Amino acid sequence: MPEIKVLSQEVADKIAAGEVAERPSAVVKELVENSMDAGATSIEVEIRKGGIEYIRVSDNGCGIEPNQVETAFLRHATSKLRSIDDLYIIDTMGFRGEALASICAVAEVEVITKTAENEEGVFVKLSHGNVCEKEPIACGNGTTMTVNNLFANIPARMKFLKRDATEAGYVADVLTRMALARPDVSITYTCDGKEVFSTSGDGKLLNTVLKIYGLDYAKASLDVDYSEDNVRISGVIGKPEIARGNRTRQTFLVNNRYIKSHVASKIVSEAYRNSIMIGKFPFFVLNICISPEFIDVNVHPAKTEIKFSNENRVYDIIYHAVSNALRGGLAAAAASDASAVKEKSELKPVIGKDNTQNHDSGSGYFHKPQSAEEKPSPKVIREYLDNIVTPKAVSDAAAQNGAVYYSEYNFLDEEKNRHSSGDSRNAADNRMISVCETGYGEAAEQPDTEEKESHKEKVHLSELPLPIGQLFETYILCQSGDVFYMIDQHAAHERYRFENLKKSYYAHERMSQMLLNPIILKLDYAETQTVLANLDTFTAFGFEIENFGSGSLIVNATPVVADESEIRDLILEIAEAMSETGRHSVADFEERALDMISCKYAIKANHKLNAAEMQDLIKKVWEMAADGITTCPHGRPIKIEFTKTEIEKMFKRRV
Repeated sequence: MPEIKVLSQEVADKIAAGEVAERPSAVVKELVENSMDAGATSIEVEIRKGGIEYIRVSDNGCGIEPNQVETAFLRHATSKLRSIDDLYIIDTMGFRGEALASICAVAEVEVITKTAENEEGVFVKLSHGNVCEKEPIACGNGTTMTVNNLFANIPARMKFLKRDATEAGYVADVLTRMALARPDVSITYTCDGKEVFSTSGDGKLLNTVLKIYGLDYAKASLDVDYSEDNVRISGVIGKPEIARGNRTRQTFLVNNRYIKSHVASKIVSEAYRNSIMIGKFPFFVLNICISPEFIDVNVHPAKTEIKFSNENRVYDIIYHAVSNALRGGLAAAAASDASAVKEKSELKPVIGKDNTQNHDSGSGYFHKPQSAEEKPSPKVIREYLDNIVTPKAVSDAAAQNGAVYYSEYNFLDEEKNRHSSGDSRNAADNRMISVCETGYGEAAEQPDTEEKESHKEKVHLSELPLPIGQLFETYILCQSGDVFYMIDQHAAHERYRFENLKKSYYAHERMSQMLLNPIILKLDYAETQTVLANLDTFTAFGFEIENFGSGSLIVNATPVVADESEIRDLILEIAEAMSETGRHSVADFEERALDMISCKYAIKANHKLNAAEMQDLIKKVWEMAADGITTCPHGRPIKIEFTKTEIEKMFKRRV
């Protein structure tokens, strides 16, 4: 066995530094936490080259006594603990006394600090743990820490850092959480000479949300203030309409300390369960105020994990706090909408001199209502359905199968709605695309002639089930002979789009379509930098994105998606997946991204289809089944079937 030896101080310091100062964002976090513990009301953070080259944190806190500056950089030196018992009543952000020593071990550090009691400050320069300079200096009250050439003495650590833009994004995320945790502290973040954000420090959380996330989030925020069993939950939650496809806009705090808790996040999502779509995540900033004796923050070096003495009870309180705030906020919004409708209904109609309503059709504002005599007869309705809604091919197939349509009235309503309010595709009229007549966004991305012919050989129209109608406007009901089918319209269309997109992607075909009206997206700094750092990848997936300045992006071309909100979510979801490529293969990432695109474009649940649309989707399902494809990209079944015998057994007609 090799001889056991005590590690040198230099090696021990570098190992310990790896737990605390793992990347620039961790360094920024530790320095800003020290500033907050020093009572600062204003903190300025500046970085260059992702924080690897330069980090500066300045505050107006209490400062450090000149004779204690060097002591502050010794390992386990702290002003926040005196005994082991203090660990169980921690009310400060830092407490271990390791941060400054760890940072100093892997970088060059300069300190300028002054207390209110001293007439002059002190300047100290340290290089990799050793004091190089120390001299008095004229400066204001507070402390300025400057970190240069991070990890210069540990080249191996540099290999694990990401691009400068990505590291700067991590710094932005850390400062965002800290600004939301302490709205009473003004935080200014500057990256490469450009100000990213600056909070007011007025103590109002909603103003901080406005500064960081923008007006849309501030307007759609609901206040939370709930107390139970000496636990108080405060903060804001977002209305369902601003839910997004990832958890990046979720901030959990415990006594104003940012923590990561997957369980707590799921609890909040459960409170939103009947309010937002599956796959969407609510926005929130929630602070749990609880006595320090009931928590343990000394769980992880990063101090982002925490233990509660009674976790289940705390989670119950979180659920009740969110549920009550959401219910109250939505009720108030509904009441406000009802009041607005009432006021609108009380407006007097325009009347002529004869004190009668002006129904002059030539005016373009009023239309004479249709009388009962003028309504179409059942015969006219039937002819309308046969000639317009139901294609001749479908009618022929119906005759062959002996099936009956039971949902013609719904089809008529669909067509009537289109004639009265315009085709539903008008919502996407800013796209320069060729749309086929299926009615649910089937774009110019059609199989080539050979593919079409091969599908014709596989599936004949006469062999297809005939659509009976829709169930819950989500499932297509159809019959073929003695078999009854239910098709999940979203799962079916998503898989069809996924297969076509995958084919185009690997064939290096153009997947994008130009927008007549480019879309401008306002993202936060971290999100913007992630997208800009991966523009080539976005181009491969069909996007054409440019930097529009001031944290904005301009989207000139996209894959086929519906509207601006979906484009935003799609871009953010792909960017988030990119950040996980270290844990996933490139091929897996590509498949996930293509699935995201196809999911956004696929017809949704609760979307009404007419007969032709249902028949077209049924054809696609049978074409995929001929290729052995029976599930969506997530593994959910596209269709389920019941035989006549099985149904008869359910109704006890047969044993």
